[in-house]
Amino acid sequence: MKESKEGSLEEFIRKKIRIEQNQSLLGLIEAGAALYRRCAALRDAVEDFLQLEVQWDAFLQHLDDELHLSAKILDQGQQARWISPDTPLLNARTGETLTLEKYLGKGEKILLVLIRQFSCLLCRLHLKHLETNQRSLDAHSIRVVVVSFGCQEGASHWLQETGCQYDMLLDPHRQIYSIFGLGASLKKVLNFSNMLLYAEYVVDNMEFPRGLPSVEDDMFQLGGDFVLDEHGRVLFSHCCQSPIDRPSVEDILAA
Repeated sequence: MKESKEGSLEEFIRKKIRIEQNQSLLGLIEAGAALYRRCAALRDAVEDFLQLEVQWDAFLQHLDDELHLSAKILDQGQQARWISPDTPLLNARTGETLTLEKYLGKGEKILLVLIRQFSCLLCRLHLKHLETNQRSLDAHSIRVVVVSFGCQEGASHWLQETGCQYDMLLDPHRQIYSIFGLGASLKKVLNFSNMLLYAEYVVDNMEFPRGLPSVEDDMFQLGGDFVLDEHGRVLFSHCCQSPIDRPSVEDILAA
């Protein structure tokens, strides 16, 4: 009996655990080879994907150059250190003309959140995050004020859609945007990594806001977050380098 079992085992090893035979090693070699072939195809696909990223971003950079668009970060010597209280603005809800002075001299800091276009999803998510942390902002005497370069019609639609309770001001000539050096760029808005993030949002069934057909907007304008003291001095400056580039609440509170 023992010899019979040993013979059967030897026969099994001879027939099944042989590298040179097809379906040897219970098919593990063939399965491994198939995996390597798929991995090779995957590697090729990844390399093509990375090459597409390089080409796409280079194309957008070419368009930026052709259109003379710029969104370079200003060095510390060029960045605004103070905003004039006389800076003219509009109340987005009423259309009233006012100046920044209305928000200064009250013993609190002002967080100016300069948004991009009205249909910018990332801007809305950023403001929702600030609202979620309102208690922390209040504890640090930081008042949030939203600033847009758009028109009042677009702002009214935006306020209705978002339900945002923060004060909203309009800077139609982009004076504050210019003071902080916020430019426009196709590459910084539509670069390949951003497109992948937007693709994730689509997979997660997140709905992208739609602007009003009657309102012209600039989807390539970049935004930023800036904390002023009660005298208009700039305590914190964050110029966004893409739609997803917003400061953390912790950084804002540390201003």
